[in-house]
Amino acid sequence: MRNLLSFLKRFRNFLIFIVLQIFILSLFFNSKNYHKASFVNSTNAISGWIIQKRYNITKHFNLSEVNEQLAQENAELKSKLPFSFYTLENNVFSVNDTLFEQQYQYISATVLNYTNHMHNNYATIDKGTLAGIEKDMGVIVNNGIVGFVIDVSDHYAIIRTVLSERINLIVEVNGIMGQLDWRGTDKEFCHIKGLTASADIKKGDKVFTKGSSGHFPKGILVGVVADIEVENGSATLTVPVKLSTNFSALSHVYVVVNIFKQEQKELEGAHYE
Repeated sequence: MRNLLSFLKRFRNFLIFIVLQIFILSLFFNSKNYHKASFVNSTNAISGWIIQKRYNITKHFNLSEVNEQLAQENAELKSKLPFSFYTLENNVFSVNDTLFEQQYQYISATVLNYTNHMHNNYATIDKGTLAGIEKDMGVIVNNGIVGFVIDVSDHYAIIRTVLSERINLIVEVNGIMGQLDWRGTDKEFCHIKGLTASADIKKGDKVFTKGSSGHFPKGILVGVVADIEVENGSATLTVPVKLSTNFSALSHVYVVVNIFKQEQKELEGAHYE
């Protein structure tokens, strides 16, 4: 008790000063609306800044999980689009379970590694046989095609992209069929070969998958006709196509599961060999 009294006596002037300062500031902020509002606003601004920073940090760590969830939802939505169904009756335009049968499903996957500067380019995804991936399945993104699965393990798969020699993919533009070809130079362009000079094709026309091989549904966007070139001394066209897939930023892809693929393969195998 004696020590406490001694302490208070020694620092009484300082303690009285602090108490008076608190009292005066309290009167000041409570009596002046402007200063009170400024004080409150400053406090709110600091609190808001802290909350924003915390949100940004949390958002960064949750971004991967959110992207994976969105990719899975997109895969489910693609399975419900009209081009994923096989028409059981012609000239019927309303969706009815007795008239349409599910033909395509989609497995979302994340690209772990890829190339775009070689003669034959590849991508590695984080899904394999345990997720239902098999060889020869087509691979797409939201706005275009990527390629085909050529090798698969339990947890991973290798895709040969369309930026490769001997793509062997039939496409169509304005109902005219041709074969997609990559010339090994530009990751943004492929060419369509096998078109006659009389083909009704013009710059800006959209190019889609034909769907005849079963790797992709019919009508998946491939790209846009960038130019029309008539080969010298030939009756054929050279048609460069600006690819809709950005091969410099592959991230999430969808592996196409054709439920009817094995049936088609077995039937064709009996007649085309």
